[in-house]
Amino acid sequence: MAHSAAFRLNRSGLLLALISAAFSGQAGAAAGRVDFAVGNATVVGTDGRSRPVARGTELDTGDTVRTADGRVQVRMTDGAFISLQPNTEFGIKDYRFEGKTDGTESAFYSLVKGAMRTVTGLVGRVNRNAYRVATPTATVGIRGTGGLIQVLPDGSTLVQGTSGIWFLANPSGSIDIPAGVSGLAPADPKQAPQESSVAPLAGPMPPLTLPGYVQGEQTTSTGEPVITPPGTTPSVVLTSGSGYAVAMAFGDDFDGPAFAFGNDAMVTFDAAGRMIAIPNLQIGDFYTLDAGGAHADFGTDGILAWGRWIGPATVDTCGDSCVESVNYNANQGLHYVVGMPTAVMPQSGLATYTLLGATRPTYTDGSSAPGTLSGSLSVDFGQFTVGTNLNVAMTDGKGYAIGGSAQIAGNLFAATNFSGLTVSGTAGSACSSGCDALVSGFFAGASAERAGLGYHISDFVANKDIVGAAAFKKQ
Repeated sequence: MAHSAAFRLNRSGLLLALISAAFSGQAGAAAGRVDFAVGNATVVGTDGRSRPVARGTELDTGDTVRTADGRVQVRMTDGAFISLQPNTEFGIKDYRFEGKTDGTESAFYSLVKGAMRTVTGLVGRVNRNAYRVATPTATVGIRGTGGLIQVLPDGSTLVQGTSGIWFLANPSGSIDIPAGVSGLAPADPKQAPQESSVAPLAGPMPPLTLPGYVQGEQTTSTGEPVITPPGTTPSVVLTSGSGYAVAMAFGDDFDGPAFAFGNDAMVTFDAAGRMIAIPNLQIGDFYTLDAGGAHADFGTDGILAWGRWIGPATVDTCGDSCVESVNYNANQGLHYVVGMPTAVMPQSGLATYTLLGATRPTYTDGSSAPGTLSGSLSVDFGQFTVGTNLNVAMTDGKGYAIGGSAQIAGNLFAATNFSGLTVSGTAGSACSSGCDALVSGFFAGASAERAGLGYHISDFVANKDIVGAAAFKKQ
């Protein structure tokens, strides 16, 4: 699922992409589909026309994706995963897969500039010659399942496999590249590929430092704290089962901010009502909070539960092909809000939702301590809209405001600043050259008395991504 952030879809298209992904899963007849897009990215088709890239955008043979300052994650129909970094030009030259590896399959791509990370699917597993990536100076083949390819500014090609053996070839020769070793095809085609001490673009994970718990000031109507210290069991908690709505925002190693969103999830809770695993969100995705970590933030009122997990976790955002282990430090986290979705939604009336509790927003790179969130929602059930008034204050002095509205579809709602939201900087020169934002959420409780949402803000010039989750109560 569900990686996403700032999408380039109109309002109805955005909801269709998000909600159909939450219910259905696999892509259709196209070669692949965008799971995640943040920042500016476009795709040029065989007709030469350019269109914005958004979550749900279908890609096929002949398409070229240009990311500009954005990031794009694509899942191919054979289960392969491709993550495109900023300032990348990637093309699908010849892709054929009819659901079986019978010798007719192929996955031939081009990387003109920039960097891509890939985890292969079925194409290339049986016939390894069926998978190739051409760069301006080399051809990259795969003898494994994952790796990173980067075209350097001088045109040379740098490759590092994360599993198995890859090969790198140019007119002067070829080399095999074992996992963990880098290979370089020089810009001069007369020089053969060689091993390199330089690794392709891939940031290391910050070290884990678990903090002491910081007690929140928010309380329920009975005076009970809604942000609950670890080890404390609230009077009413959610219990493990299926049918939950979930919104999660977090970072991963592949492409920074990630978003998971679904409406029929299986969720596992501990005795205190803290979420510890989602065995099945959609299309086989799963999320596990692993031993050695902790909930830095947590709250529940028995209808919603929300939290920020720090420490080790296993996340799978696109099916079996992109399972990865992550390790969040004290300034990062996997943010979530979970609840049983409203079965029958109100069809008329206005309502104001005030903040019940929230995780402390974090930068995905963990560059400063977690911030704070305040705000409210204004809902028009007759017009199927959710007005947002969210304010984020980070500890480095930057401030952000998310306004505008999201559209309701069933018991879900979602929007970006390209489909109803507004996002602006309020302090510290935030959004000085623009920001993108995403909000996705759901209504919970028998009469929609609660709302939960996750959010993501991308600040272009600061090159910062902020994520968080929040719970709201109808007044």
